[in-house]
Amino acid sequence: MHMKSKKTLSNKEKRDLQTKLIELYGEQVSSSFQKSLILQRIKTEEGVYIVKDKKIWWFLYDGKYIPSIHFLRELSLGLHRIVVDVGAIRFITNGADVMAPGIVLFDDNITKDAYIVIHEEKANAILGVGISLIDAEEFIKNKKGKAVKLIHHLKDKIWSAKF
Repeated sequence: MHMKSKKTLSNKEKRDLQTKLIELYGEQVSSSFQKSLILQRIKTEEGVYIVKDKKIWWFLYDGKYIPSIHFLRELSLGLHRIVVDVGAIRFITNGADVMAPGIVLFDDNITKDAYIVIHEEKANAILGVGISLIDAEEFIKNKKGKAVKLIHHLKDKIWSAKF
């Protein structure tokens, strides 16, 4: 990723970001914002990122900040989740959307267009973040076709970037 600009966020900018994130994801986000926290806003040709310790923590997608896998490994946000079987891992880590037949658990409360975390079934490791293309009711009825649009996954540019 080619960096266009890099700026360390002031305390006011961190508070503003924290407020936005709490509105989107709830009060549990505030535990990730300590006084000594150093965050940077990085702009590249690909997008805008919030970086902590040289790793992307949040990325701007469709006007909203989405947590990266790095962030989600430190703090669970209570986002809806799906669990995929071992056979789906290779496809997801290569950037494929998630197909319904590979899903072994689909949260009952998932609605269409919800942001979700994708886990694998054996180690419960996070593989990615996506947007649900169907709701739980439709998943139970069909179990066919694409179920989740992948927007971030292990091995992608967001995961690999070091600033």
